[in-house]
Amino acid sequence: MDASLLVGQASTVLTVPVVIDYASVVVGVLTGALFGCRRKLDVVGVTVAGFLTGFGGGIVRDLLLGAQDVYFMSHPDLIWVSFAICLLTFYFRGIFLDLNRSILLADTLSVALFALAGSSKTFAFGLDPLYVVIMGVITAVGGGALRDSFSGITPAIFHGSNYYAMACLGGSCAFAALAFSGVNLVVAGFACVFAVLLLRYLSIRFDWRTREEADFTPRVAQAARTMRQRLRTRSRSRSRRRR
Repeated sequence: MDASLLVGQASTVLTVPVVIDYASVVVGVLTGALFGCRRKLDVVGVTVAGFLTGFGGGIVRDLLLGAQDVYFMSHPDLIWVSFAICLLTFYFRGIFLDLNRSILLADTLSVALFALAGSSKTFAFGLDPLYVVIMGVITAVGGGALRDSFSGITPAIFHGSNYYAMACLGGSCAFAALAFSGVNLVVAGFACVFAVLLLRYLSIRFDWRTREEADFTPRVAQAARTMRQRLRTRSRSRSRRRR
């Protein structure tokens, strides 16, 4: 695709208010820093965990898109704010560790906005709906996956749990479906965020979980055996009638 076309399309990306945009990154940085505190990391580890969580997904997205306006490199003021958040979390962790419920809600809203940011930016680059959905999910959960990987543990999104990546997938699909149908991008953006929040809430409310193991081989084999038996029975009955 022509680079000049990409620049022109990128300018049509859905603009999220700066306050909301910054808040989503700050919450991501905060949850990453708290993760580092719970893992007993030092101040450097807590800071890296915070930055990976808050910026990692967006960096991966922008690198894959070949974007010239890499988000991490375009907001130096936000980097200083994030650094301050990491230090405050490390040295005053007792305050933040007691806010589990509030941080859970803020974290869900943060990943919903990340999913919107990834989906809308990819849509502005003129890519197919499939890539819009993929980039939305990568932006939302990529930072947490990188953080977990750097910490030497299997990323949380790969374990059976209440909907997290699945909620982001649903939100990104909602945005792609509406955006490519010609619906106003603001409406598509609200639908994306609402879908993520709703799926996340319902999964916690009704304890919906992704399964760690699923093997349909016995069911398929049993269905095949049943089908063969029925075919044999019908074949025998037909041969008897002919006689």
